[in-house]
Amino acid sequence: MRGKILIVEDDPLIADMLKRYLEKEGFRVYWDSEGREAVRSFELSRPDLVILDLMLPDMDGFELCKRFSQTDSMVLILTAKDADEDKIVGLELGADDYLTKPFNMRELIARVKALLRRRRKFSSSVDTLRVGDFEVRPDEMKVLLKGKPLDLTPKEFLILRRLLSRRGKVVSREEIISEIYDRDIPDYERIVDTYIYRIRTKLMEVDRSSAERIKTVRGFGYRFE
Repeated sequence: MRGKILIVEDDPLIADMLKRYLEKEGFRVYWDSEGREAVRSFELSRPDLVILDLMLPDMDGFELCKRFSQTDSMVLILTAKDADEDKIVGLELGADDYLTKPFNMRELIARVKALLRRRRKFSSSVDTLRVGDFEVRPDEMKVLLKGKPLDLTPKEFLILRRLLSRRGKVVSREEIISEIYDRDIPDYERIVDTYIYRIRTKLMEVDRSSAERIKTVRGFGYRFE
């Protein structure tokens, strides 16, 4: 079994097609047509990846995207909304990738496999990193500040880990975005800045001086001092 996938899609024809193709590839597949049902299924199955339609009858797909991306499950948005703004909002909320309808099934399968390879790569790193009051535990996807675990999403963890590991050096926005995505992302500067803002806010809750150590290097990126 290659992994567990939850499909959240209100169109039964699309959902059935996805389910059949993914099961043929060796995945265990669950399907829900409504958001509230999907939340329950997610808690029960803890899938490795969620294929999420944004246009659902009972819940805002963006709300579900934000909720699922707080966990270590990957999120692939599948939507008829093809405006860049919708894609960017989804990525800012933590989605790992997106495809617009209509889509090519071979491309979707390839994206699914790539995301799951990336997930396994994240979980295979076990070297602990200590920088000042910070302790990074890659095997747990956690960062501790003064002994207190920070409430970071997986992507926030990866970005902060990169900044800490490059202490004193400037990390470009291109390098930061490549840490969390495998392909080109529209308006990636805005997405990076949004993540940095959230990281600073969470650091501020524990220690203001630590948050202030993430410095903006205008026109380029960020540096942890």
